[in-house]
Amino acid sequence: MPTFQVGIPRALYIHIPFCATRCYYCDFNTYTFHKELSKVYLSALGKEMEWYVQGLSEKPTLDTIFIGGGTPSILSAESLAYLFNLLHHHFSVSNRTELTVECNPGTVDQEKLEVMRSAGVNRLSFGVQAMQDSLLESIGRVHKSDDVRHSLDLARQTGVQNINLDLIFALPGQTLEQWQQTLETVIRLSPEHISTYNLTLAHGTQFYDLWENGNLKLADNDLEAEMYQYAITRLTDADYQHYEISNFSRPKYEARHNLVYWNNQAYFGLGAGACGYIDGYRYTNLRGVKEYITEVRQGTPISSQEKLVGRARKAETLMLGLRKLAGISQEAYQQCFGEPIDAEFGAAVEQFKNQGLLQWTENRLHLTPKGLMVADQIFLEFT
Repeated sequence: MPTFQVGIPRALYIHIPFCATRCYYCDFNTYTFHKELSKVYLSALGKEMEWYVQGLSEKPTLDTIFIGGGTPSILSAESLAYLFNLLHHHFSVSNRTELTVECNPGTVDQEKLEVMRSAGVNRLSFGVQAMQDSLLESIGRVHKSDDVRHSLDLARQTGVQNINLDLIFALPGQTLEQWQQTLETVIRLSPEHISTYNLTLAHGTQFYDLWENGNLKLADNDLEAEMYQYAITRLTDADYQHYEISNFSRPKYEARHNLVYWNNQAYFGLGAGACGYIDGYRYTNLRGVKEYITEVRQGTPISSQEKLVGRARKAETLMLGLRKLAGISQEAYQQCFGEPIDAEFGAAVEQFKNQGLLQWTENRLHLTPKGLMVADQIFLEFT
């Protein structure tokens, strides 16, 4: 296990790798839900928690927790209560901790939500993707648009005041009008946070196989760019702050846990296939559920780890920081590496400045509106 020579992380990610079905675009580490296997898996999570806290004089204090998947909300109320008991037993969680649970519409009920609320859950993230039932079916989602409305109503009734809705654009067959309708419907639902992601094809997914065989037509680049630009304009007009490439929030409702990633800060990663970052080491756990369970019982489930040094660490810090609309602070970068950004990346920065893709504002380097549209291409130049 990574040690704590520099400091104990104050953020935690827990992976729940179970879903009812696999969506056609999904390449996450997920498996078909089996109730009994999930119980054994949760017990193994408890064992992994023990590995990280053993020998410490007190429980690690957490500022943010994200329970993702998969579909954590597919667990029963009893299993969720067991998971939260493990969490509170091994870590210090307060009412100031941002505690997020990822949910699929239609998989939450009042009992589950009350278990979450009593355990300190104060933020929910729903995988909505689209608000047309025909589109949802075409991408392999099992919920309907009415499930979104019902799940949000239940969450509000239970007292959750911080809700994120995930959306995907540039879906196969999706029109600009459908994307506009989805955004309008979601804005009327008034979540505190909205994430908008363009569809990406991943090897091993059903969509990838269809595309490779010529049986899937994707949105062209112009339509994808138009959808993204429309989301920026419309959500900003609706008083959502565009604070990261794909993320929008009401004031003071930025995703604090995700900011840990974008600020390149340390975090625990627990569960099958989970990644963590401790003392400069990025590590990844075994992906298979049964393999993970076996290795946790025998020792460590970590399958690989790498310490980023030199240019690689500087580049990662820069690229993650540039995902934020505010960009990356020259002062913070220099404190970390003992040199300004230009010392390592001056030529690339100057090139992108001349192209109108990057700019300096109050000693912060950030993407321009034009640069947002080609962010991935810019990041490649820093690797």
